[in-house]
Amino acid sequence: MGKVHIPPELMQRVASGDDQAFEQLYRLTFRPVYSFLLSMTANQNDAMDILQETYIRVHGSAHLYKEQGNPMAWIMTIARNLFLMEKRKKKALLVAADELEARDEPCFDGIADHETKILLEELFTNLSEEERTIVVMHAICGFRHREIAEVMDLPLGTVLSKYNRSMKKLAASARDRAR
Repeated sequence: MGKVHIPPELMQRVASGDDQAFEQLYRLTFRPVYSFLLSMTANQNDAMDILQETYIRVHGSAHLYKEQGNPMAWIMTIARNLFLMEKRKKKALLVAADELEARDEPCFDGIADHETKILLEELFTNLSEEERTIVVMHAICGFRHREIAEVMDLPLGTVLSKYNRSMKKLAASARDRAR
């Protein structure tokens, strides 16, 4: 999946309330946004819930989007902020220890592309949440490291080192599987 290009006039049309433009924006962006959220939540249902809320927010606040920015980064920032809010809510709830241990493992059976399925399985097995997010944003969503640093509010050097370290972990894991 390559980098998503969102024409500037599309964001203007969405901001003016054009529902067809919003539908087009959704079709252009939902896969990378969902992948991004799945990398953070490690749960398909949670990712879908936050995805839905992300597009509700995008629809309602498109008029606030600044045209000189990257619309995809703006959407990803909304998704990330919603994820963080949800994460804080869940932390605030007192959950029994046995419920925490019963967390579902992500299921990738619905993914048709075998290579993508293997990559996602490796991501969820071997990488931390932050590492998964960085790899998904770069390798699957097509973001530049600078854009990832901006969306995740991390220094560029941190993003670069975590990406490189993550790729080495994935390569080592692939070598181990090949044996």
